[in-house]
Amino acid sequence: MKEQTWKRREYDTWDEAFRGLDPLLRQQSMRVAAYTEKLFVQACKSSYGLNTDSGSKHMKFKFTEVAYKCGAYHQIGKALVPPEYQNWQSDFTAEEQELYKKYTTDGRVLVAQLQEKSNKFKIKTKGEKEPMTINIPNIMIREACQQHMEKWDGTGYPDGRKGEEISPIAQIVGLAKEFDRIVSETRSETPFEEACEAIVAQAEKAFSPELIKIFTACKNAFRVIFKKYEHYTMALPKTIHLLEKRKDRPMGLSYRPMVNGLEGKINAYEANPWFAGIADNPSETENIAIIEPQLRRLGEISNITTYFLYEVTDTLLRIENCKLETIDAIVLEMIPSFYMDDPETSRFEALFEHQPIDKSRLILTVPAFVVVNANDVQENTLKSCIEKGVQLMVDDWEPEKLPVERIKEIGIQYVRLHPDQYLKKESADILSALSADGITAYAKDADTEDAMRWLIACGVKHFVGASTGHPIDEEELIRETLLREREDG
Repeated sequence: MKEQTWKRREYDTWDEAFRGLDPLLRQQSMRVAAYTEKLFVQACKSSYGLNTDSGSKHMKFKFTEVAYKCGAYHQIGKALVPPEYQNWQSDFTAEEQELYKKYTTDGRVLVAQLQEKSNKFKIKTKGEKEPMTINIPNIMIREACQQHMEKWDGTGYPDGRKGEEISPIAQIVGLAKEFDRIVSETRSETPFEEACEAIVAQAEKAFSPELIKIFTACKNAFRVIFKKYEHYTMALPKTIHLLEKRKDRPMGLSYRPMVNGLEGKINAYEANPWFAGIADNPSETENIAIIEPQLRRLGEISNITTYFLYEVTDTLLRIENCKLETIDAIVLEMIPSFYMDDPETSRFEALFEHQPIDKSRLILTVPAFVVVNANDVQENTLKSCIEKGVQLMVDDWEPEKLPVERIKEIGIQYVRLHPDQYLKKESADILSALSADGITAYAKDADTEDAMRWLIACGVKHFVGASTGHPIDEEELIRETLLREREDG
């Protein structure tokens, strides 16, 4: 435990004790009080807890204001410990954890003493002994302080109470506090919905099934409170989408995770276009190689490419808004013909001009054969893309066909080696020297352990393949990345 000179305070009034809490805890307590009041009213309508001794006395509409106070003062015992121990920290030692958990029992004693002082009774007891009372509102607040961290399955603290051993008002405050904790601390675009799901999942664990039903009936009332206090949460801004991505749309993007070979963590995604299947088998999808000839005949290469650029930009906008720092890049698989005709590269400027995204996070693939066979017009197209801030990657690169000097001449900064080049000594020498030329190497179809070890030894950090994960959609990409970053702290 940290050495400190903080002296345990004595409080004469409720206001003094409440102000002894960290400001964030005071804000949290008021939110919990609001949620508690709504739950209590619904619980009274539902006759919740009336089969227990304490519930038969406490669960009455006339005590609604008392229920609000139970929520407001439930963690007042934290005012008796130093500020650095008022909020749970994941690195607390066992001793510090026990000190923190004492706020429940300490809070009950402090509340009892404040109740006596506010009633102008002379306190005849000192230390930890609790002044007695038969006043129902007083008992409700004491039980809320002491028992709100008890769990229905007996895994809570301080006493490990189980089931109906827990006071109904304490269960209500405990649920209100847990909901506020989740909805306030969850980095999400939909924190309210995620918090509701998390609470419902705790039926028969932290909370009684009956109380979960009461919570479900209160969701609309909870949403109003959440909206009022939303600016105190870690809720993320909703992204205004550039495209409407209907489920029945005829094409779209799927995302394959890329991992850092050294750490094994997902740090990028490959965006692969898909097209709806043929009429007699609409559940199947086609890839670019199958559909490209038809698009060329229809003269739709530029329009379709622009669509995919807008869709991937939508994803990048959400990544920016969600502050997802672990995603280095999205590699968009481009239609090869885009570079071979007369692409409208001005669309890049129109797309990115007003979008608050980091363009360095978007990398567009260029098949190696396009670069090898590029005429002056096509080479100028590639250079124009780069001048507009678009990152390009030579895909399926074979060094003997496309020298590094040629790649540097055009200004391309990323390459992805053709899998046929894996485990070759001459390829290893070239890959190892790329970083000195300002070129970053990626890899695909690195599905064998030997290939991955070889690529890592050559300095390749970004891998995609069957072993790195299955393709997912944009919603899954955002949700899974948020979860990973939460877990990693």
